[in-house]
Amino acid sequence: MIESVKDIFRRRKLKKYASDVQTGFIPMSDVSVVNVLVDVEEPGFDALRQEILAWGRSINAKVNIYFFDFRKLGKDELLLTSIQTTILKKELDWLDTPDLKKVAPLIDEQSDLFISMIDSMDYPVDFLCKCTKARFKIGRRGYEGHAFDMVVTGNETAELRSDSLKIFNAIKDFLNKIR
Repeated sequence: MIESVKDIFRRRKLKKYASDVQTGFIPMSDVSVVNVLVDVEEPGFDALRQEILAWGRSINAKVNIYFFDFRKLGKDELLLTSIQTTILKKELDWLDTPDLKKVAPLIDEQSDLFISMIDSMDYPVDFLCKCTKARFKIGRRGYEGHAFDMVVTGNETAELRSDSLKIFNAIKDFLNKIR
């Protein structure tokens, strides 16, 4: 019962904040601002972060990385990322929507490319993917009603399925082919 009520309010919130920017494939020469969504719990997340930043420098693009960190931290544990760009579980509202003040740069400002490196279709990820004002959107998981122009999923049995760095490299290789 509560989930169906949540779904009604989630649809309303998505309708209110959903991006109306026309999306589609764009060449890398037109990309100057890139927003990337990364899960801190992803294996090899630090190497992925470094690779994304290096790629951004190589294409002369401003890269903003936003992190999901839903781990339960102990008293002595610290965040692995900046608090300004990290979405924590406790910052989600009752609908599981991220704090709008924190994600305002992601959903309010125009960008050229949005990449979701999160292999999930949970509502917080879906909300950000549908509300970001990017002209080209890439994701790791396709699902009914997704907002992506391109989905790179990998093979269920191959190592590509769980290796985000390999998936990011596959995305880079494809992006370099768009003219």
